[in-house]
Amino acid sequence: MQECIMEIYFHQQNVNNVYLPNKKRDIEFRGRESVLVKRVGESADKFVRRPVAEKSATGLHGLESKNIFSAIRQYGRDYVHNIQHTVEHKIVFAKIADEVLGKKYRRSLARGVDMKKIQNLLTYYKDVTTHDLDKLVLYVLGFPRDYVSKVHRAHSEHHWESGKKPNLRTMLCDNIASSPEFKPEKKLSLRDYYFSSPELQSVEGFGDILEKYDFGENLDFEKLKHEQKHSGATNVLSHLAKVIPFIIANII
Repeated sequence: MQECIMEIYFHQQNVNNVYLPNKKRDIEFRGRESVLVKRVGESADKFVRRPVAEKSATGLHGLESKNIFSAIRQYGRDYVHNIQHTVEHKIVFAKIADEVLGKKYRRSLARGVDMKKIQNLLTYYKDVTTHDLDKLVLYVLGFPRDYVSKVHRAHSEHHWESGKKPNLRTMLCDNIASSPEFKPEKKLSLRDYYFSSPELQSVEGFGDILEKYDFGENLDFEKLKHEQKHSGATNVLSHLAKVIPFIIANII
């Protein structure tokens, strides 16, 4: 009986030694394995699951046609909108330029002809004709709005971003034409926008010409908008803008 008790006591002492008497077992180091398991567990949600074969492994046929056509329709809408928006702005710009400068130049020329007056009038017509023409061409060619705006501002004399000698007359008319009365997305009047823009205030002479023409606030905006809405040129160009995408689509 005493031997049995001693034997049991002996085995309890060596239970961690795989029941081998008098042989001490080395402790296994399982830290690396546990770290790996932990990391895999923590990052499991970072892996992208492969799609179900039945639903997605169908090549191009797996794409929903409505998404493709939706993207095409959206591109077409943006294409037409960008062209129409630029055409409408050019028309508004031309009307404002005529009210602010054109009529004055023609009256001056009628009172007496000299080269300076002729040069002023020719420069005025050039400014009106070429204003934002590059944007219109790039939009017709299909370039996106962000790219067109960046290119246009980088070289146009009526934008301070170009770093060129500013064309103050064109800057004046362009900023009046970009006021909230004609572009609802603009929230500030030209006067408020100027005094909140350090960049515009840094353009030498621009503040003076704005003050001279009262920031365009003496113009009859309602009359200009009414003329713009019923302008034959506006209607023709708007219809042309709608037709251009289909013409290009048939060509390519």
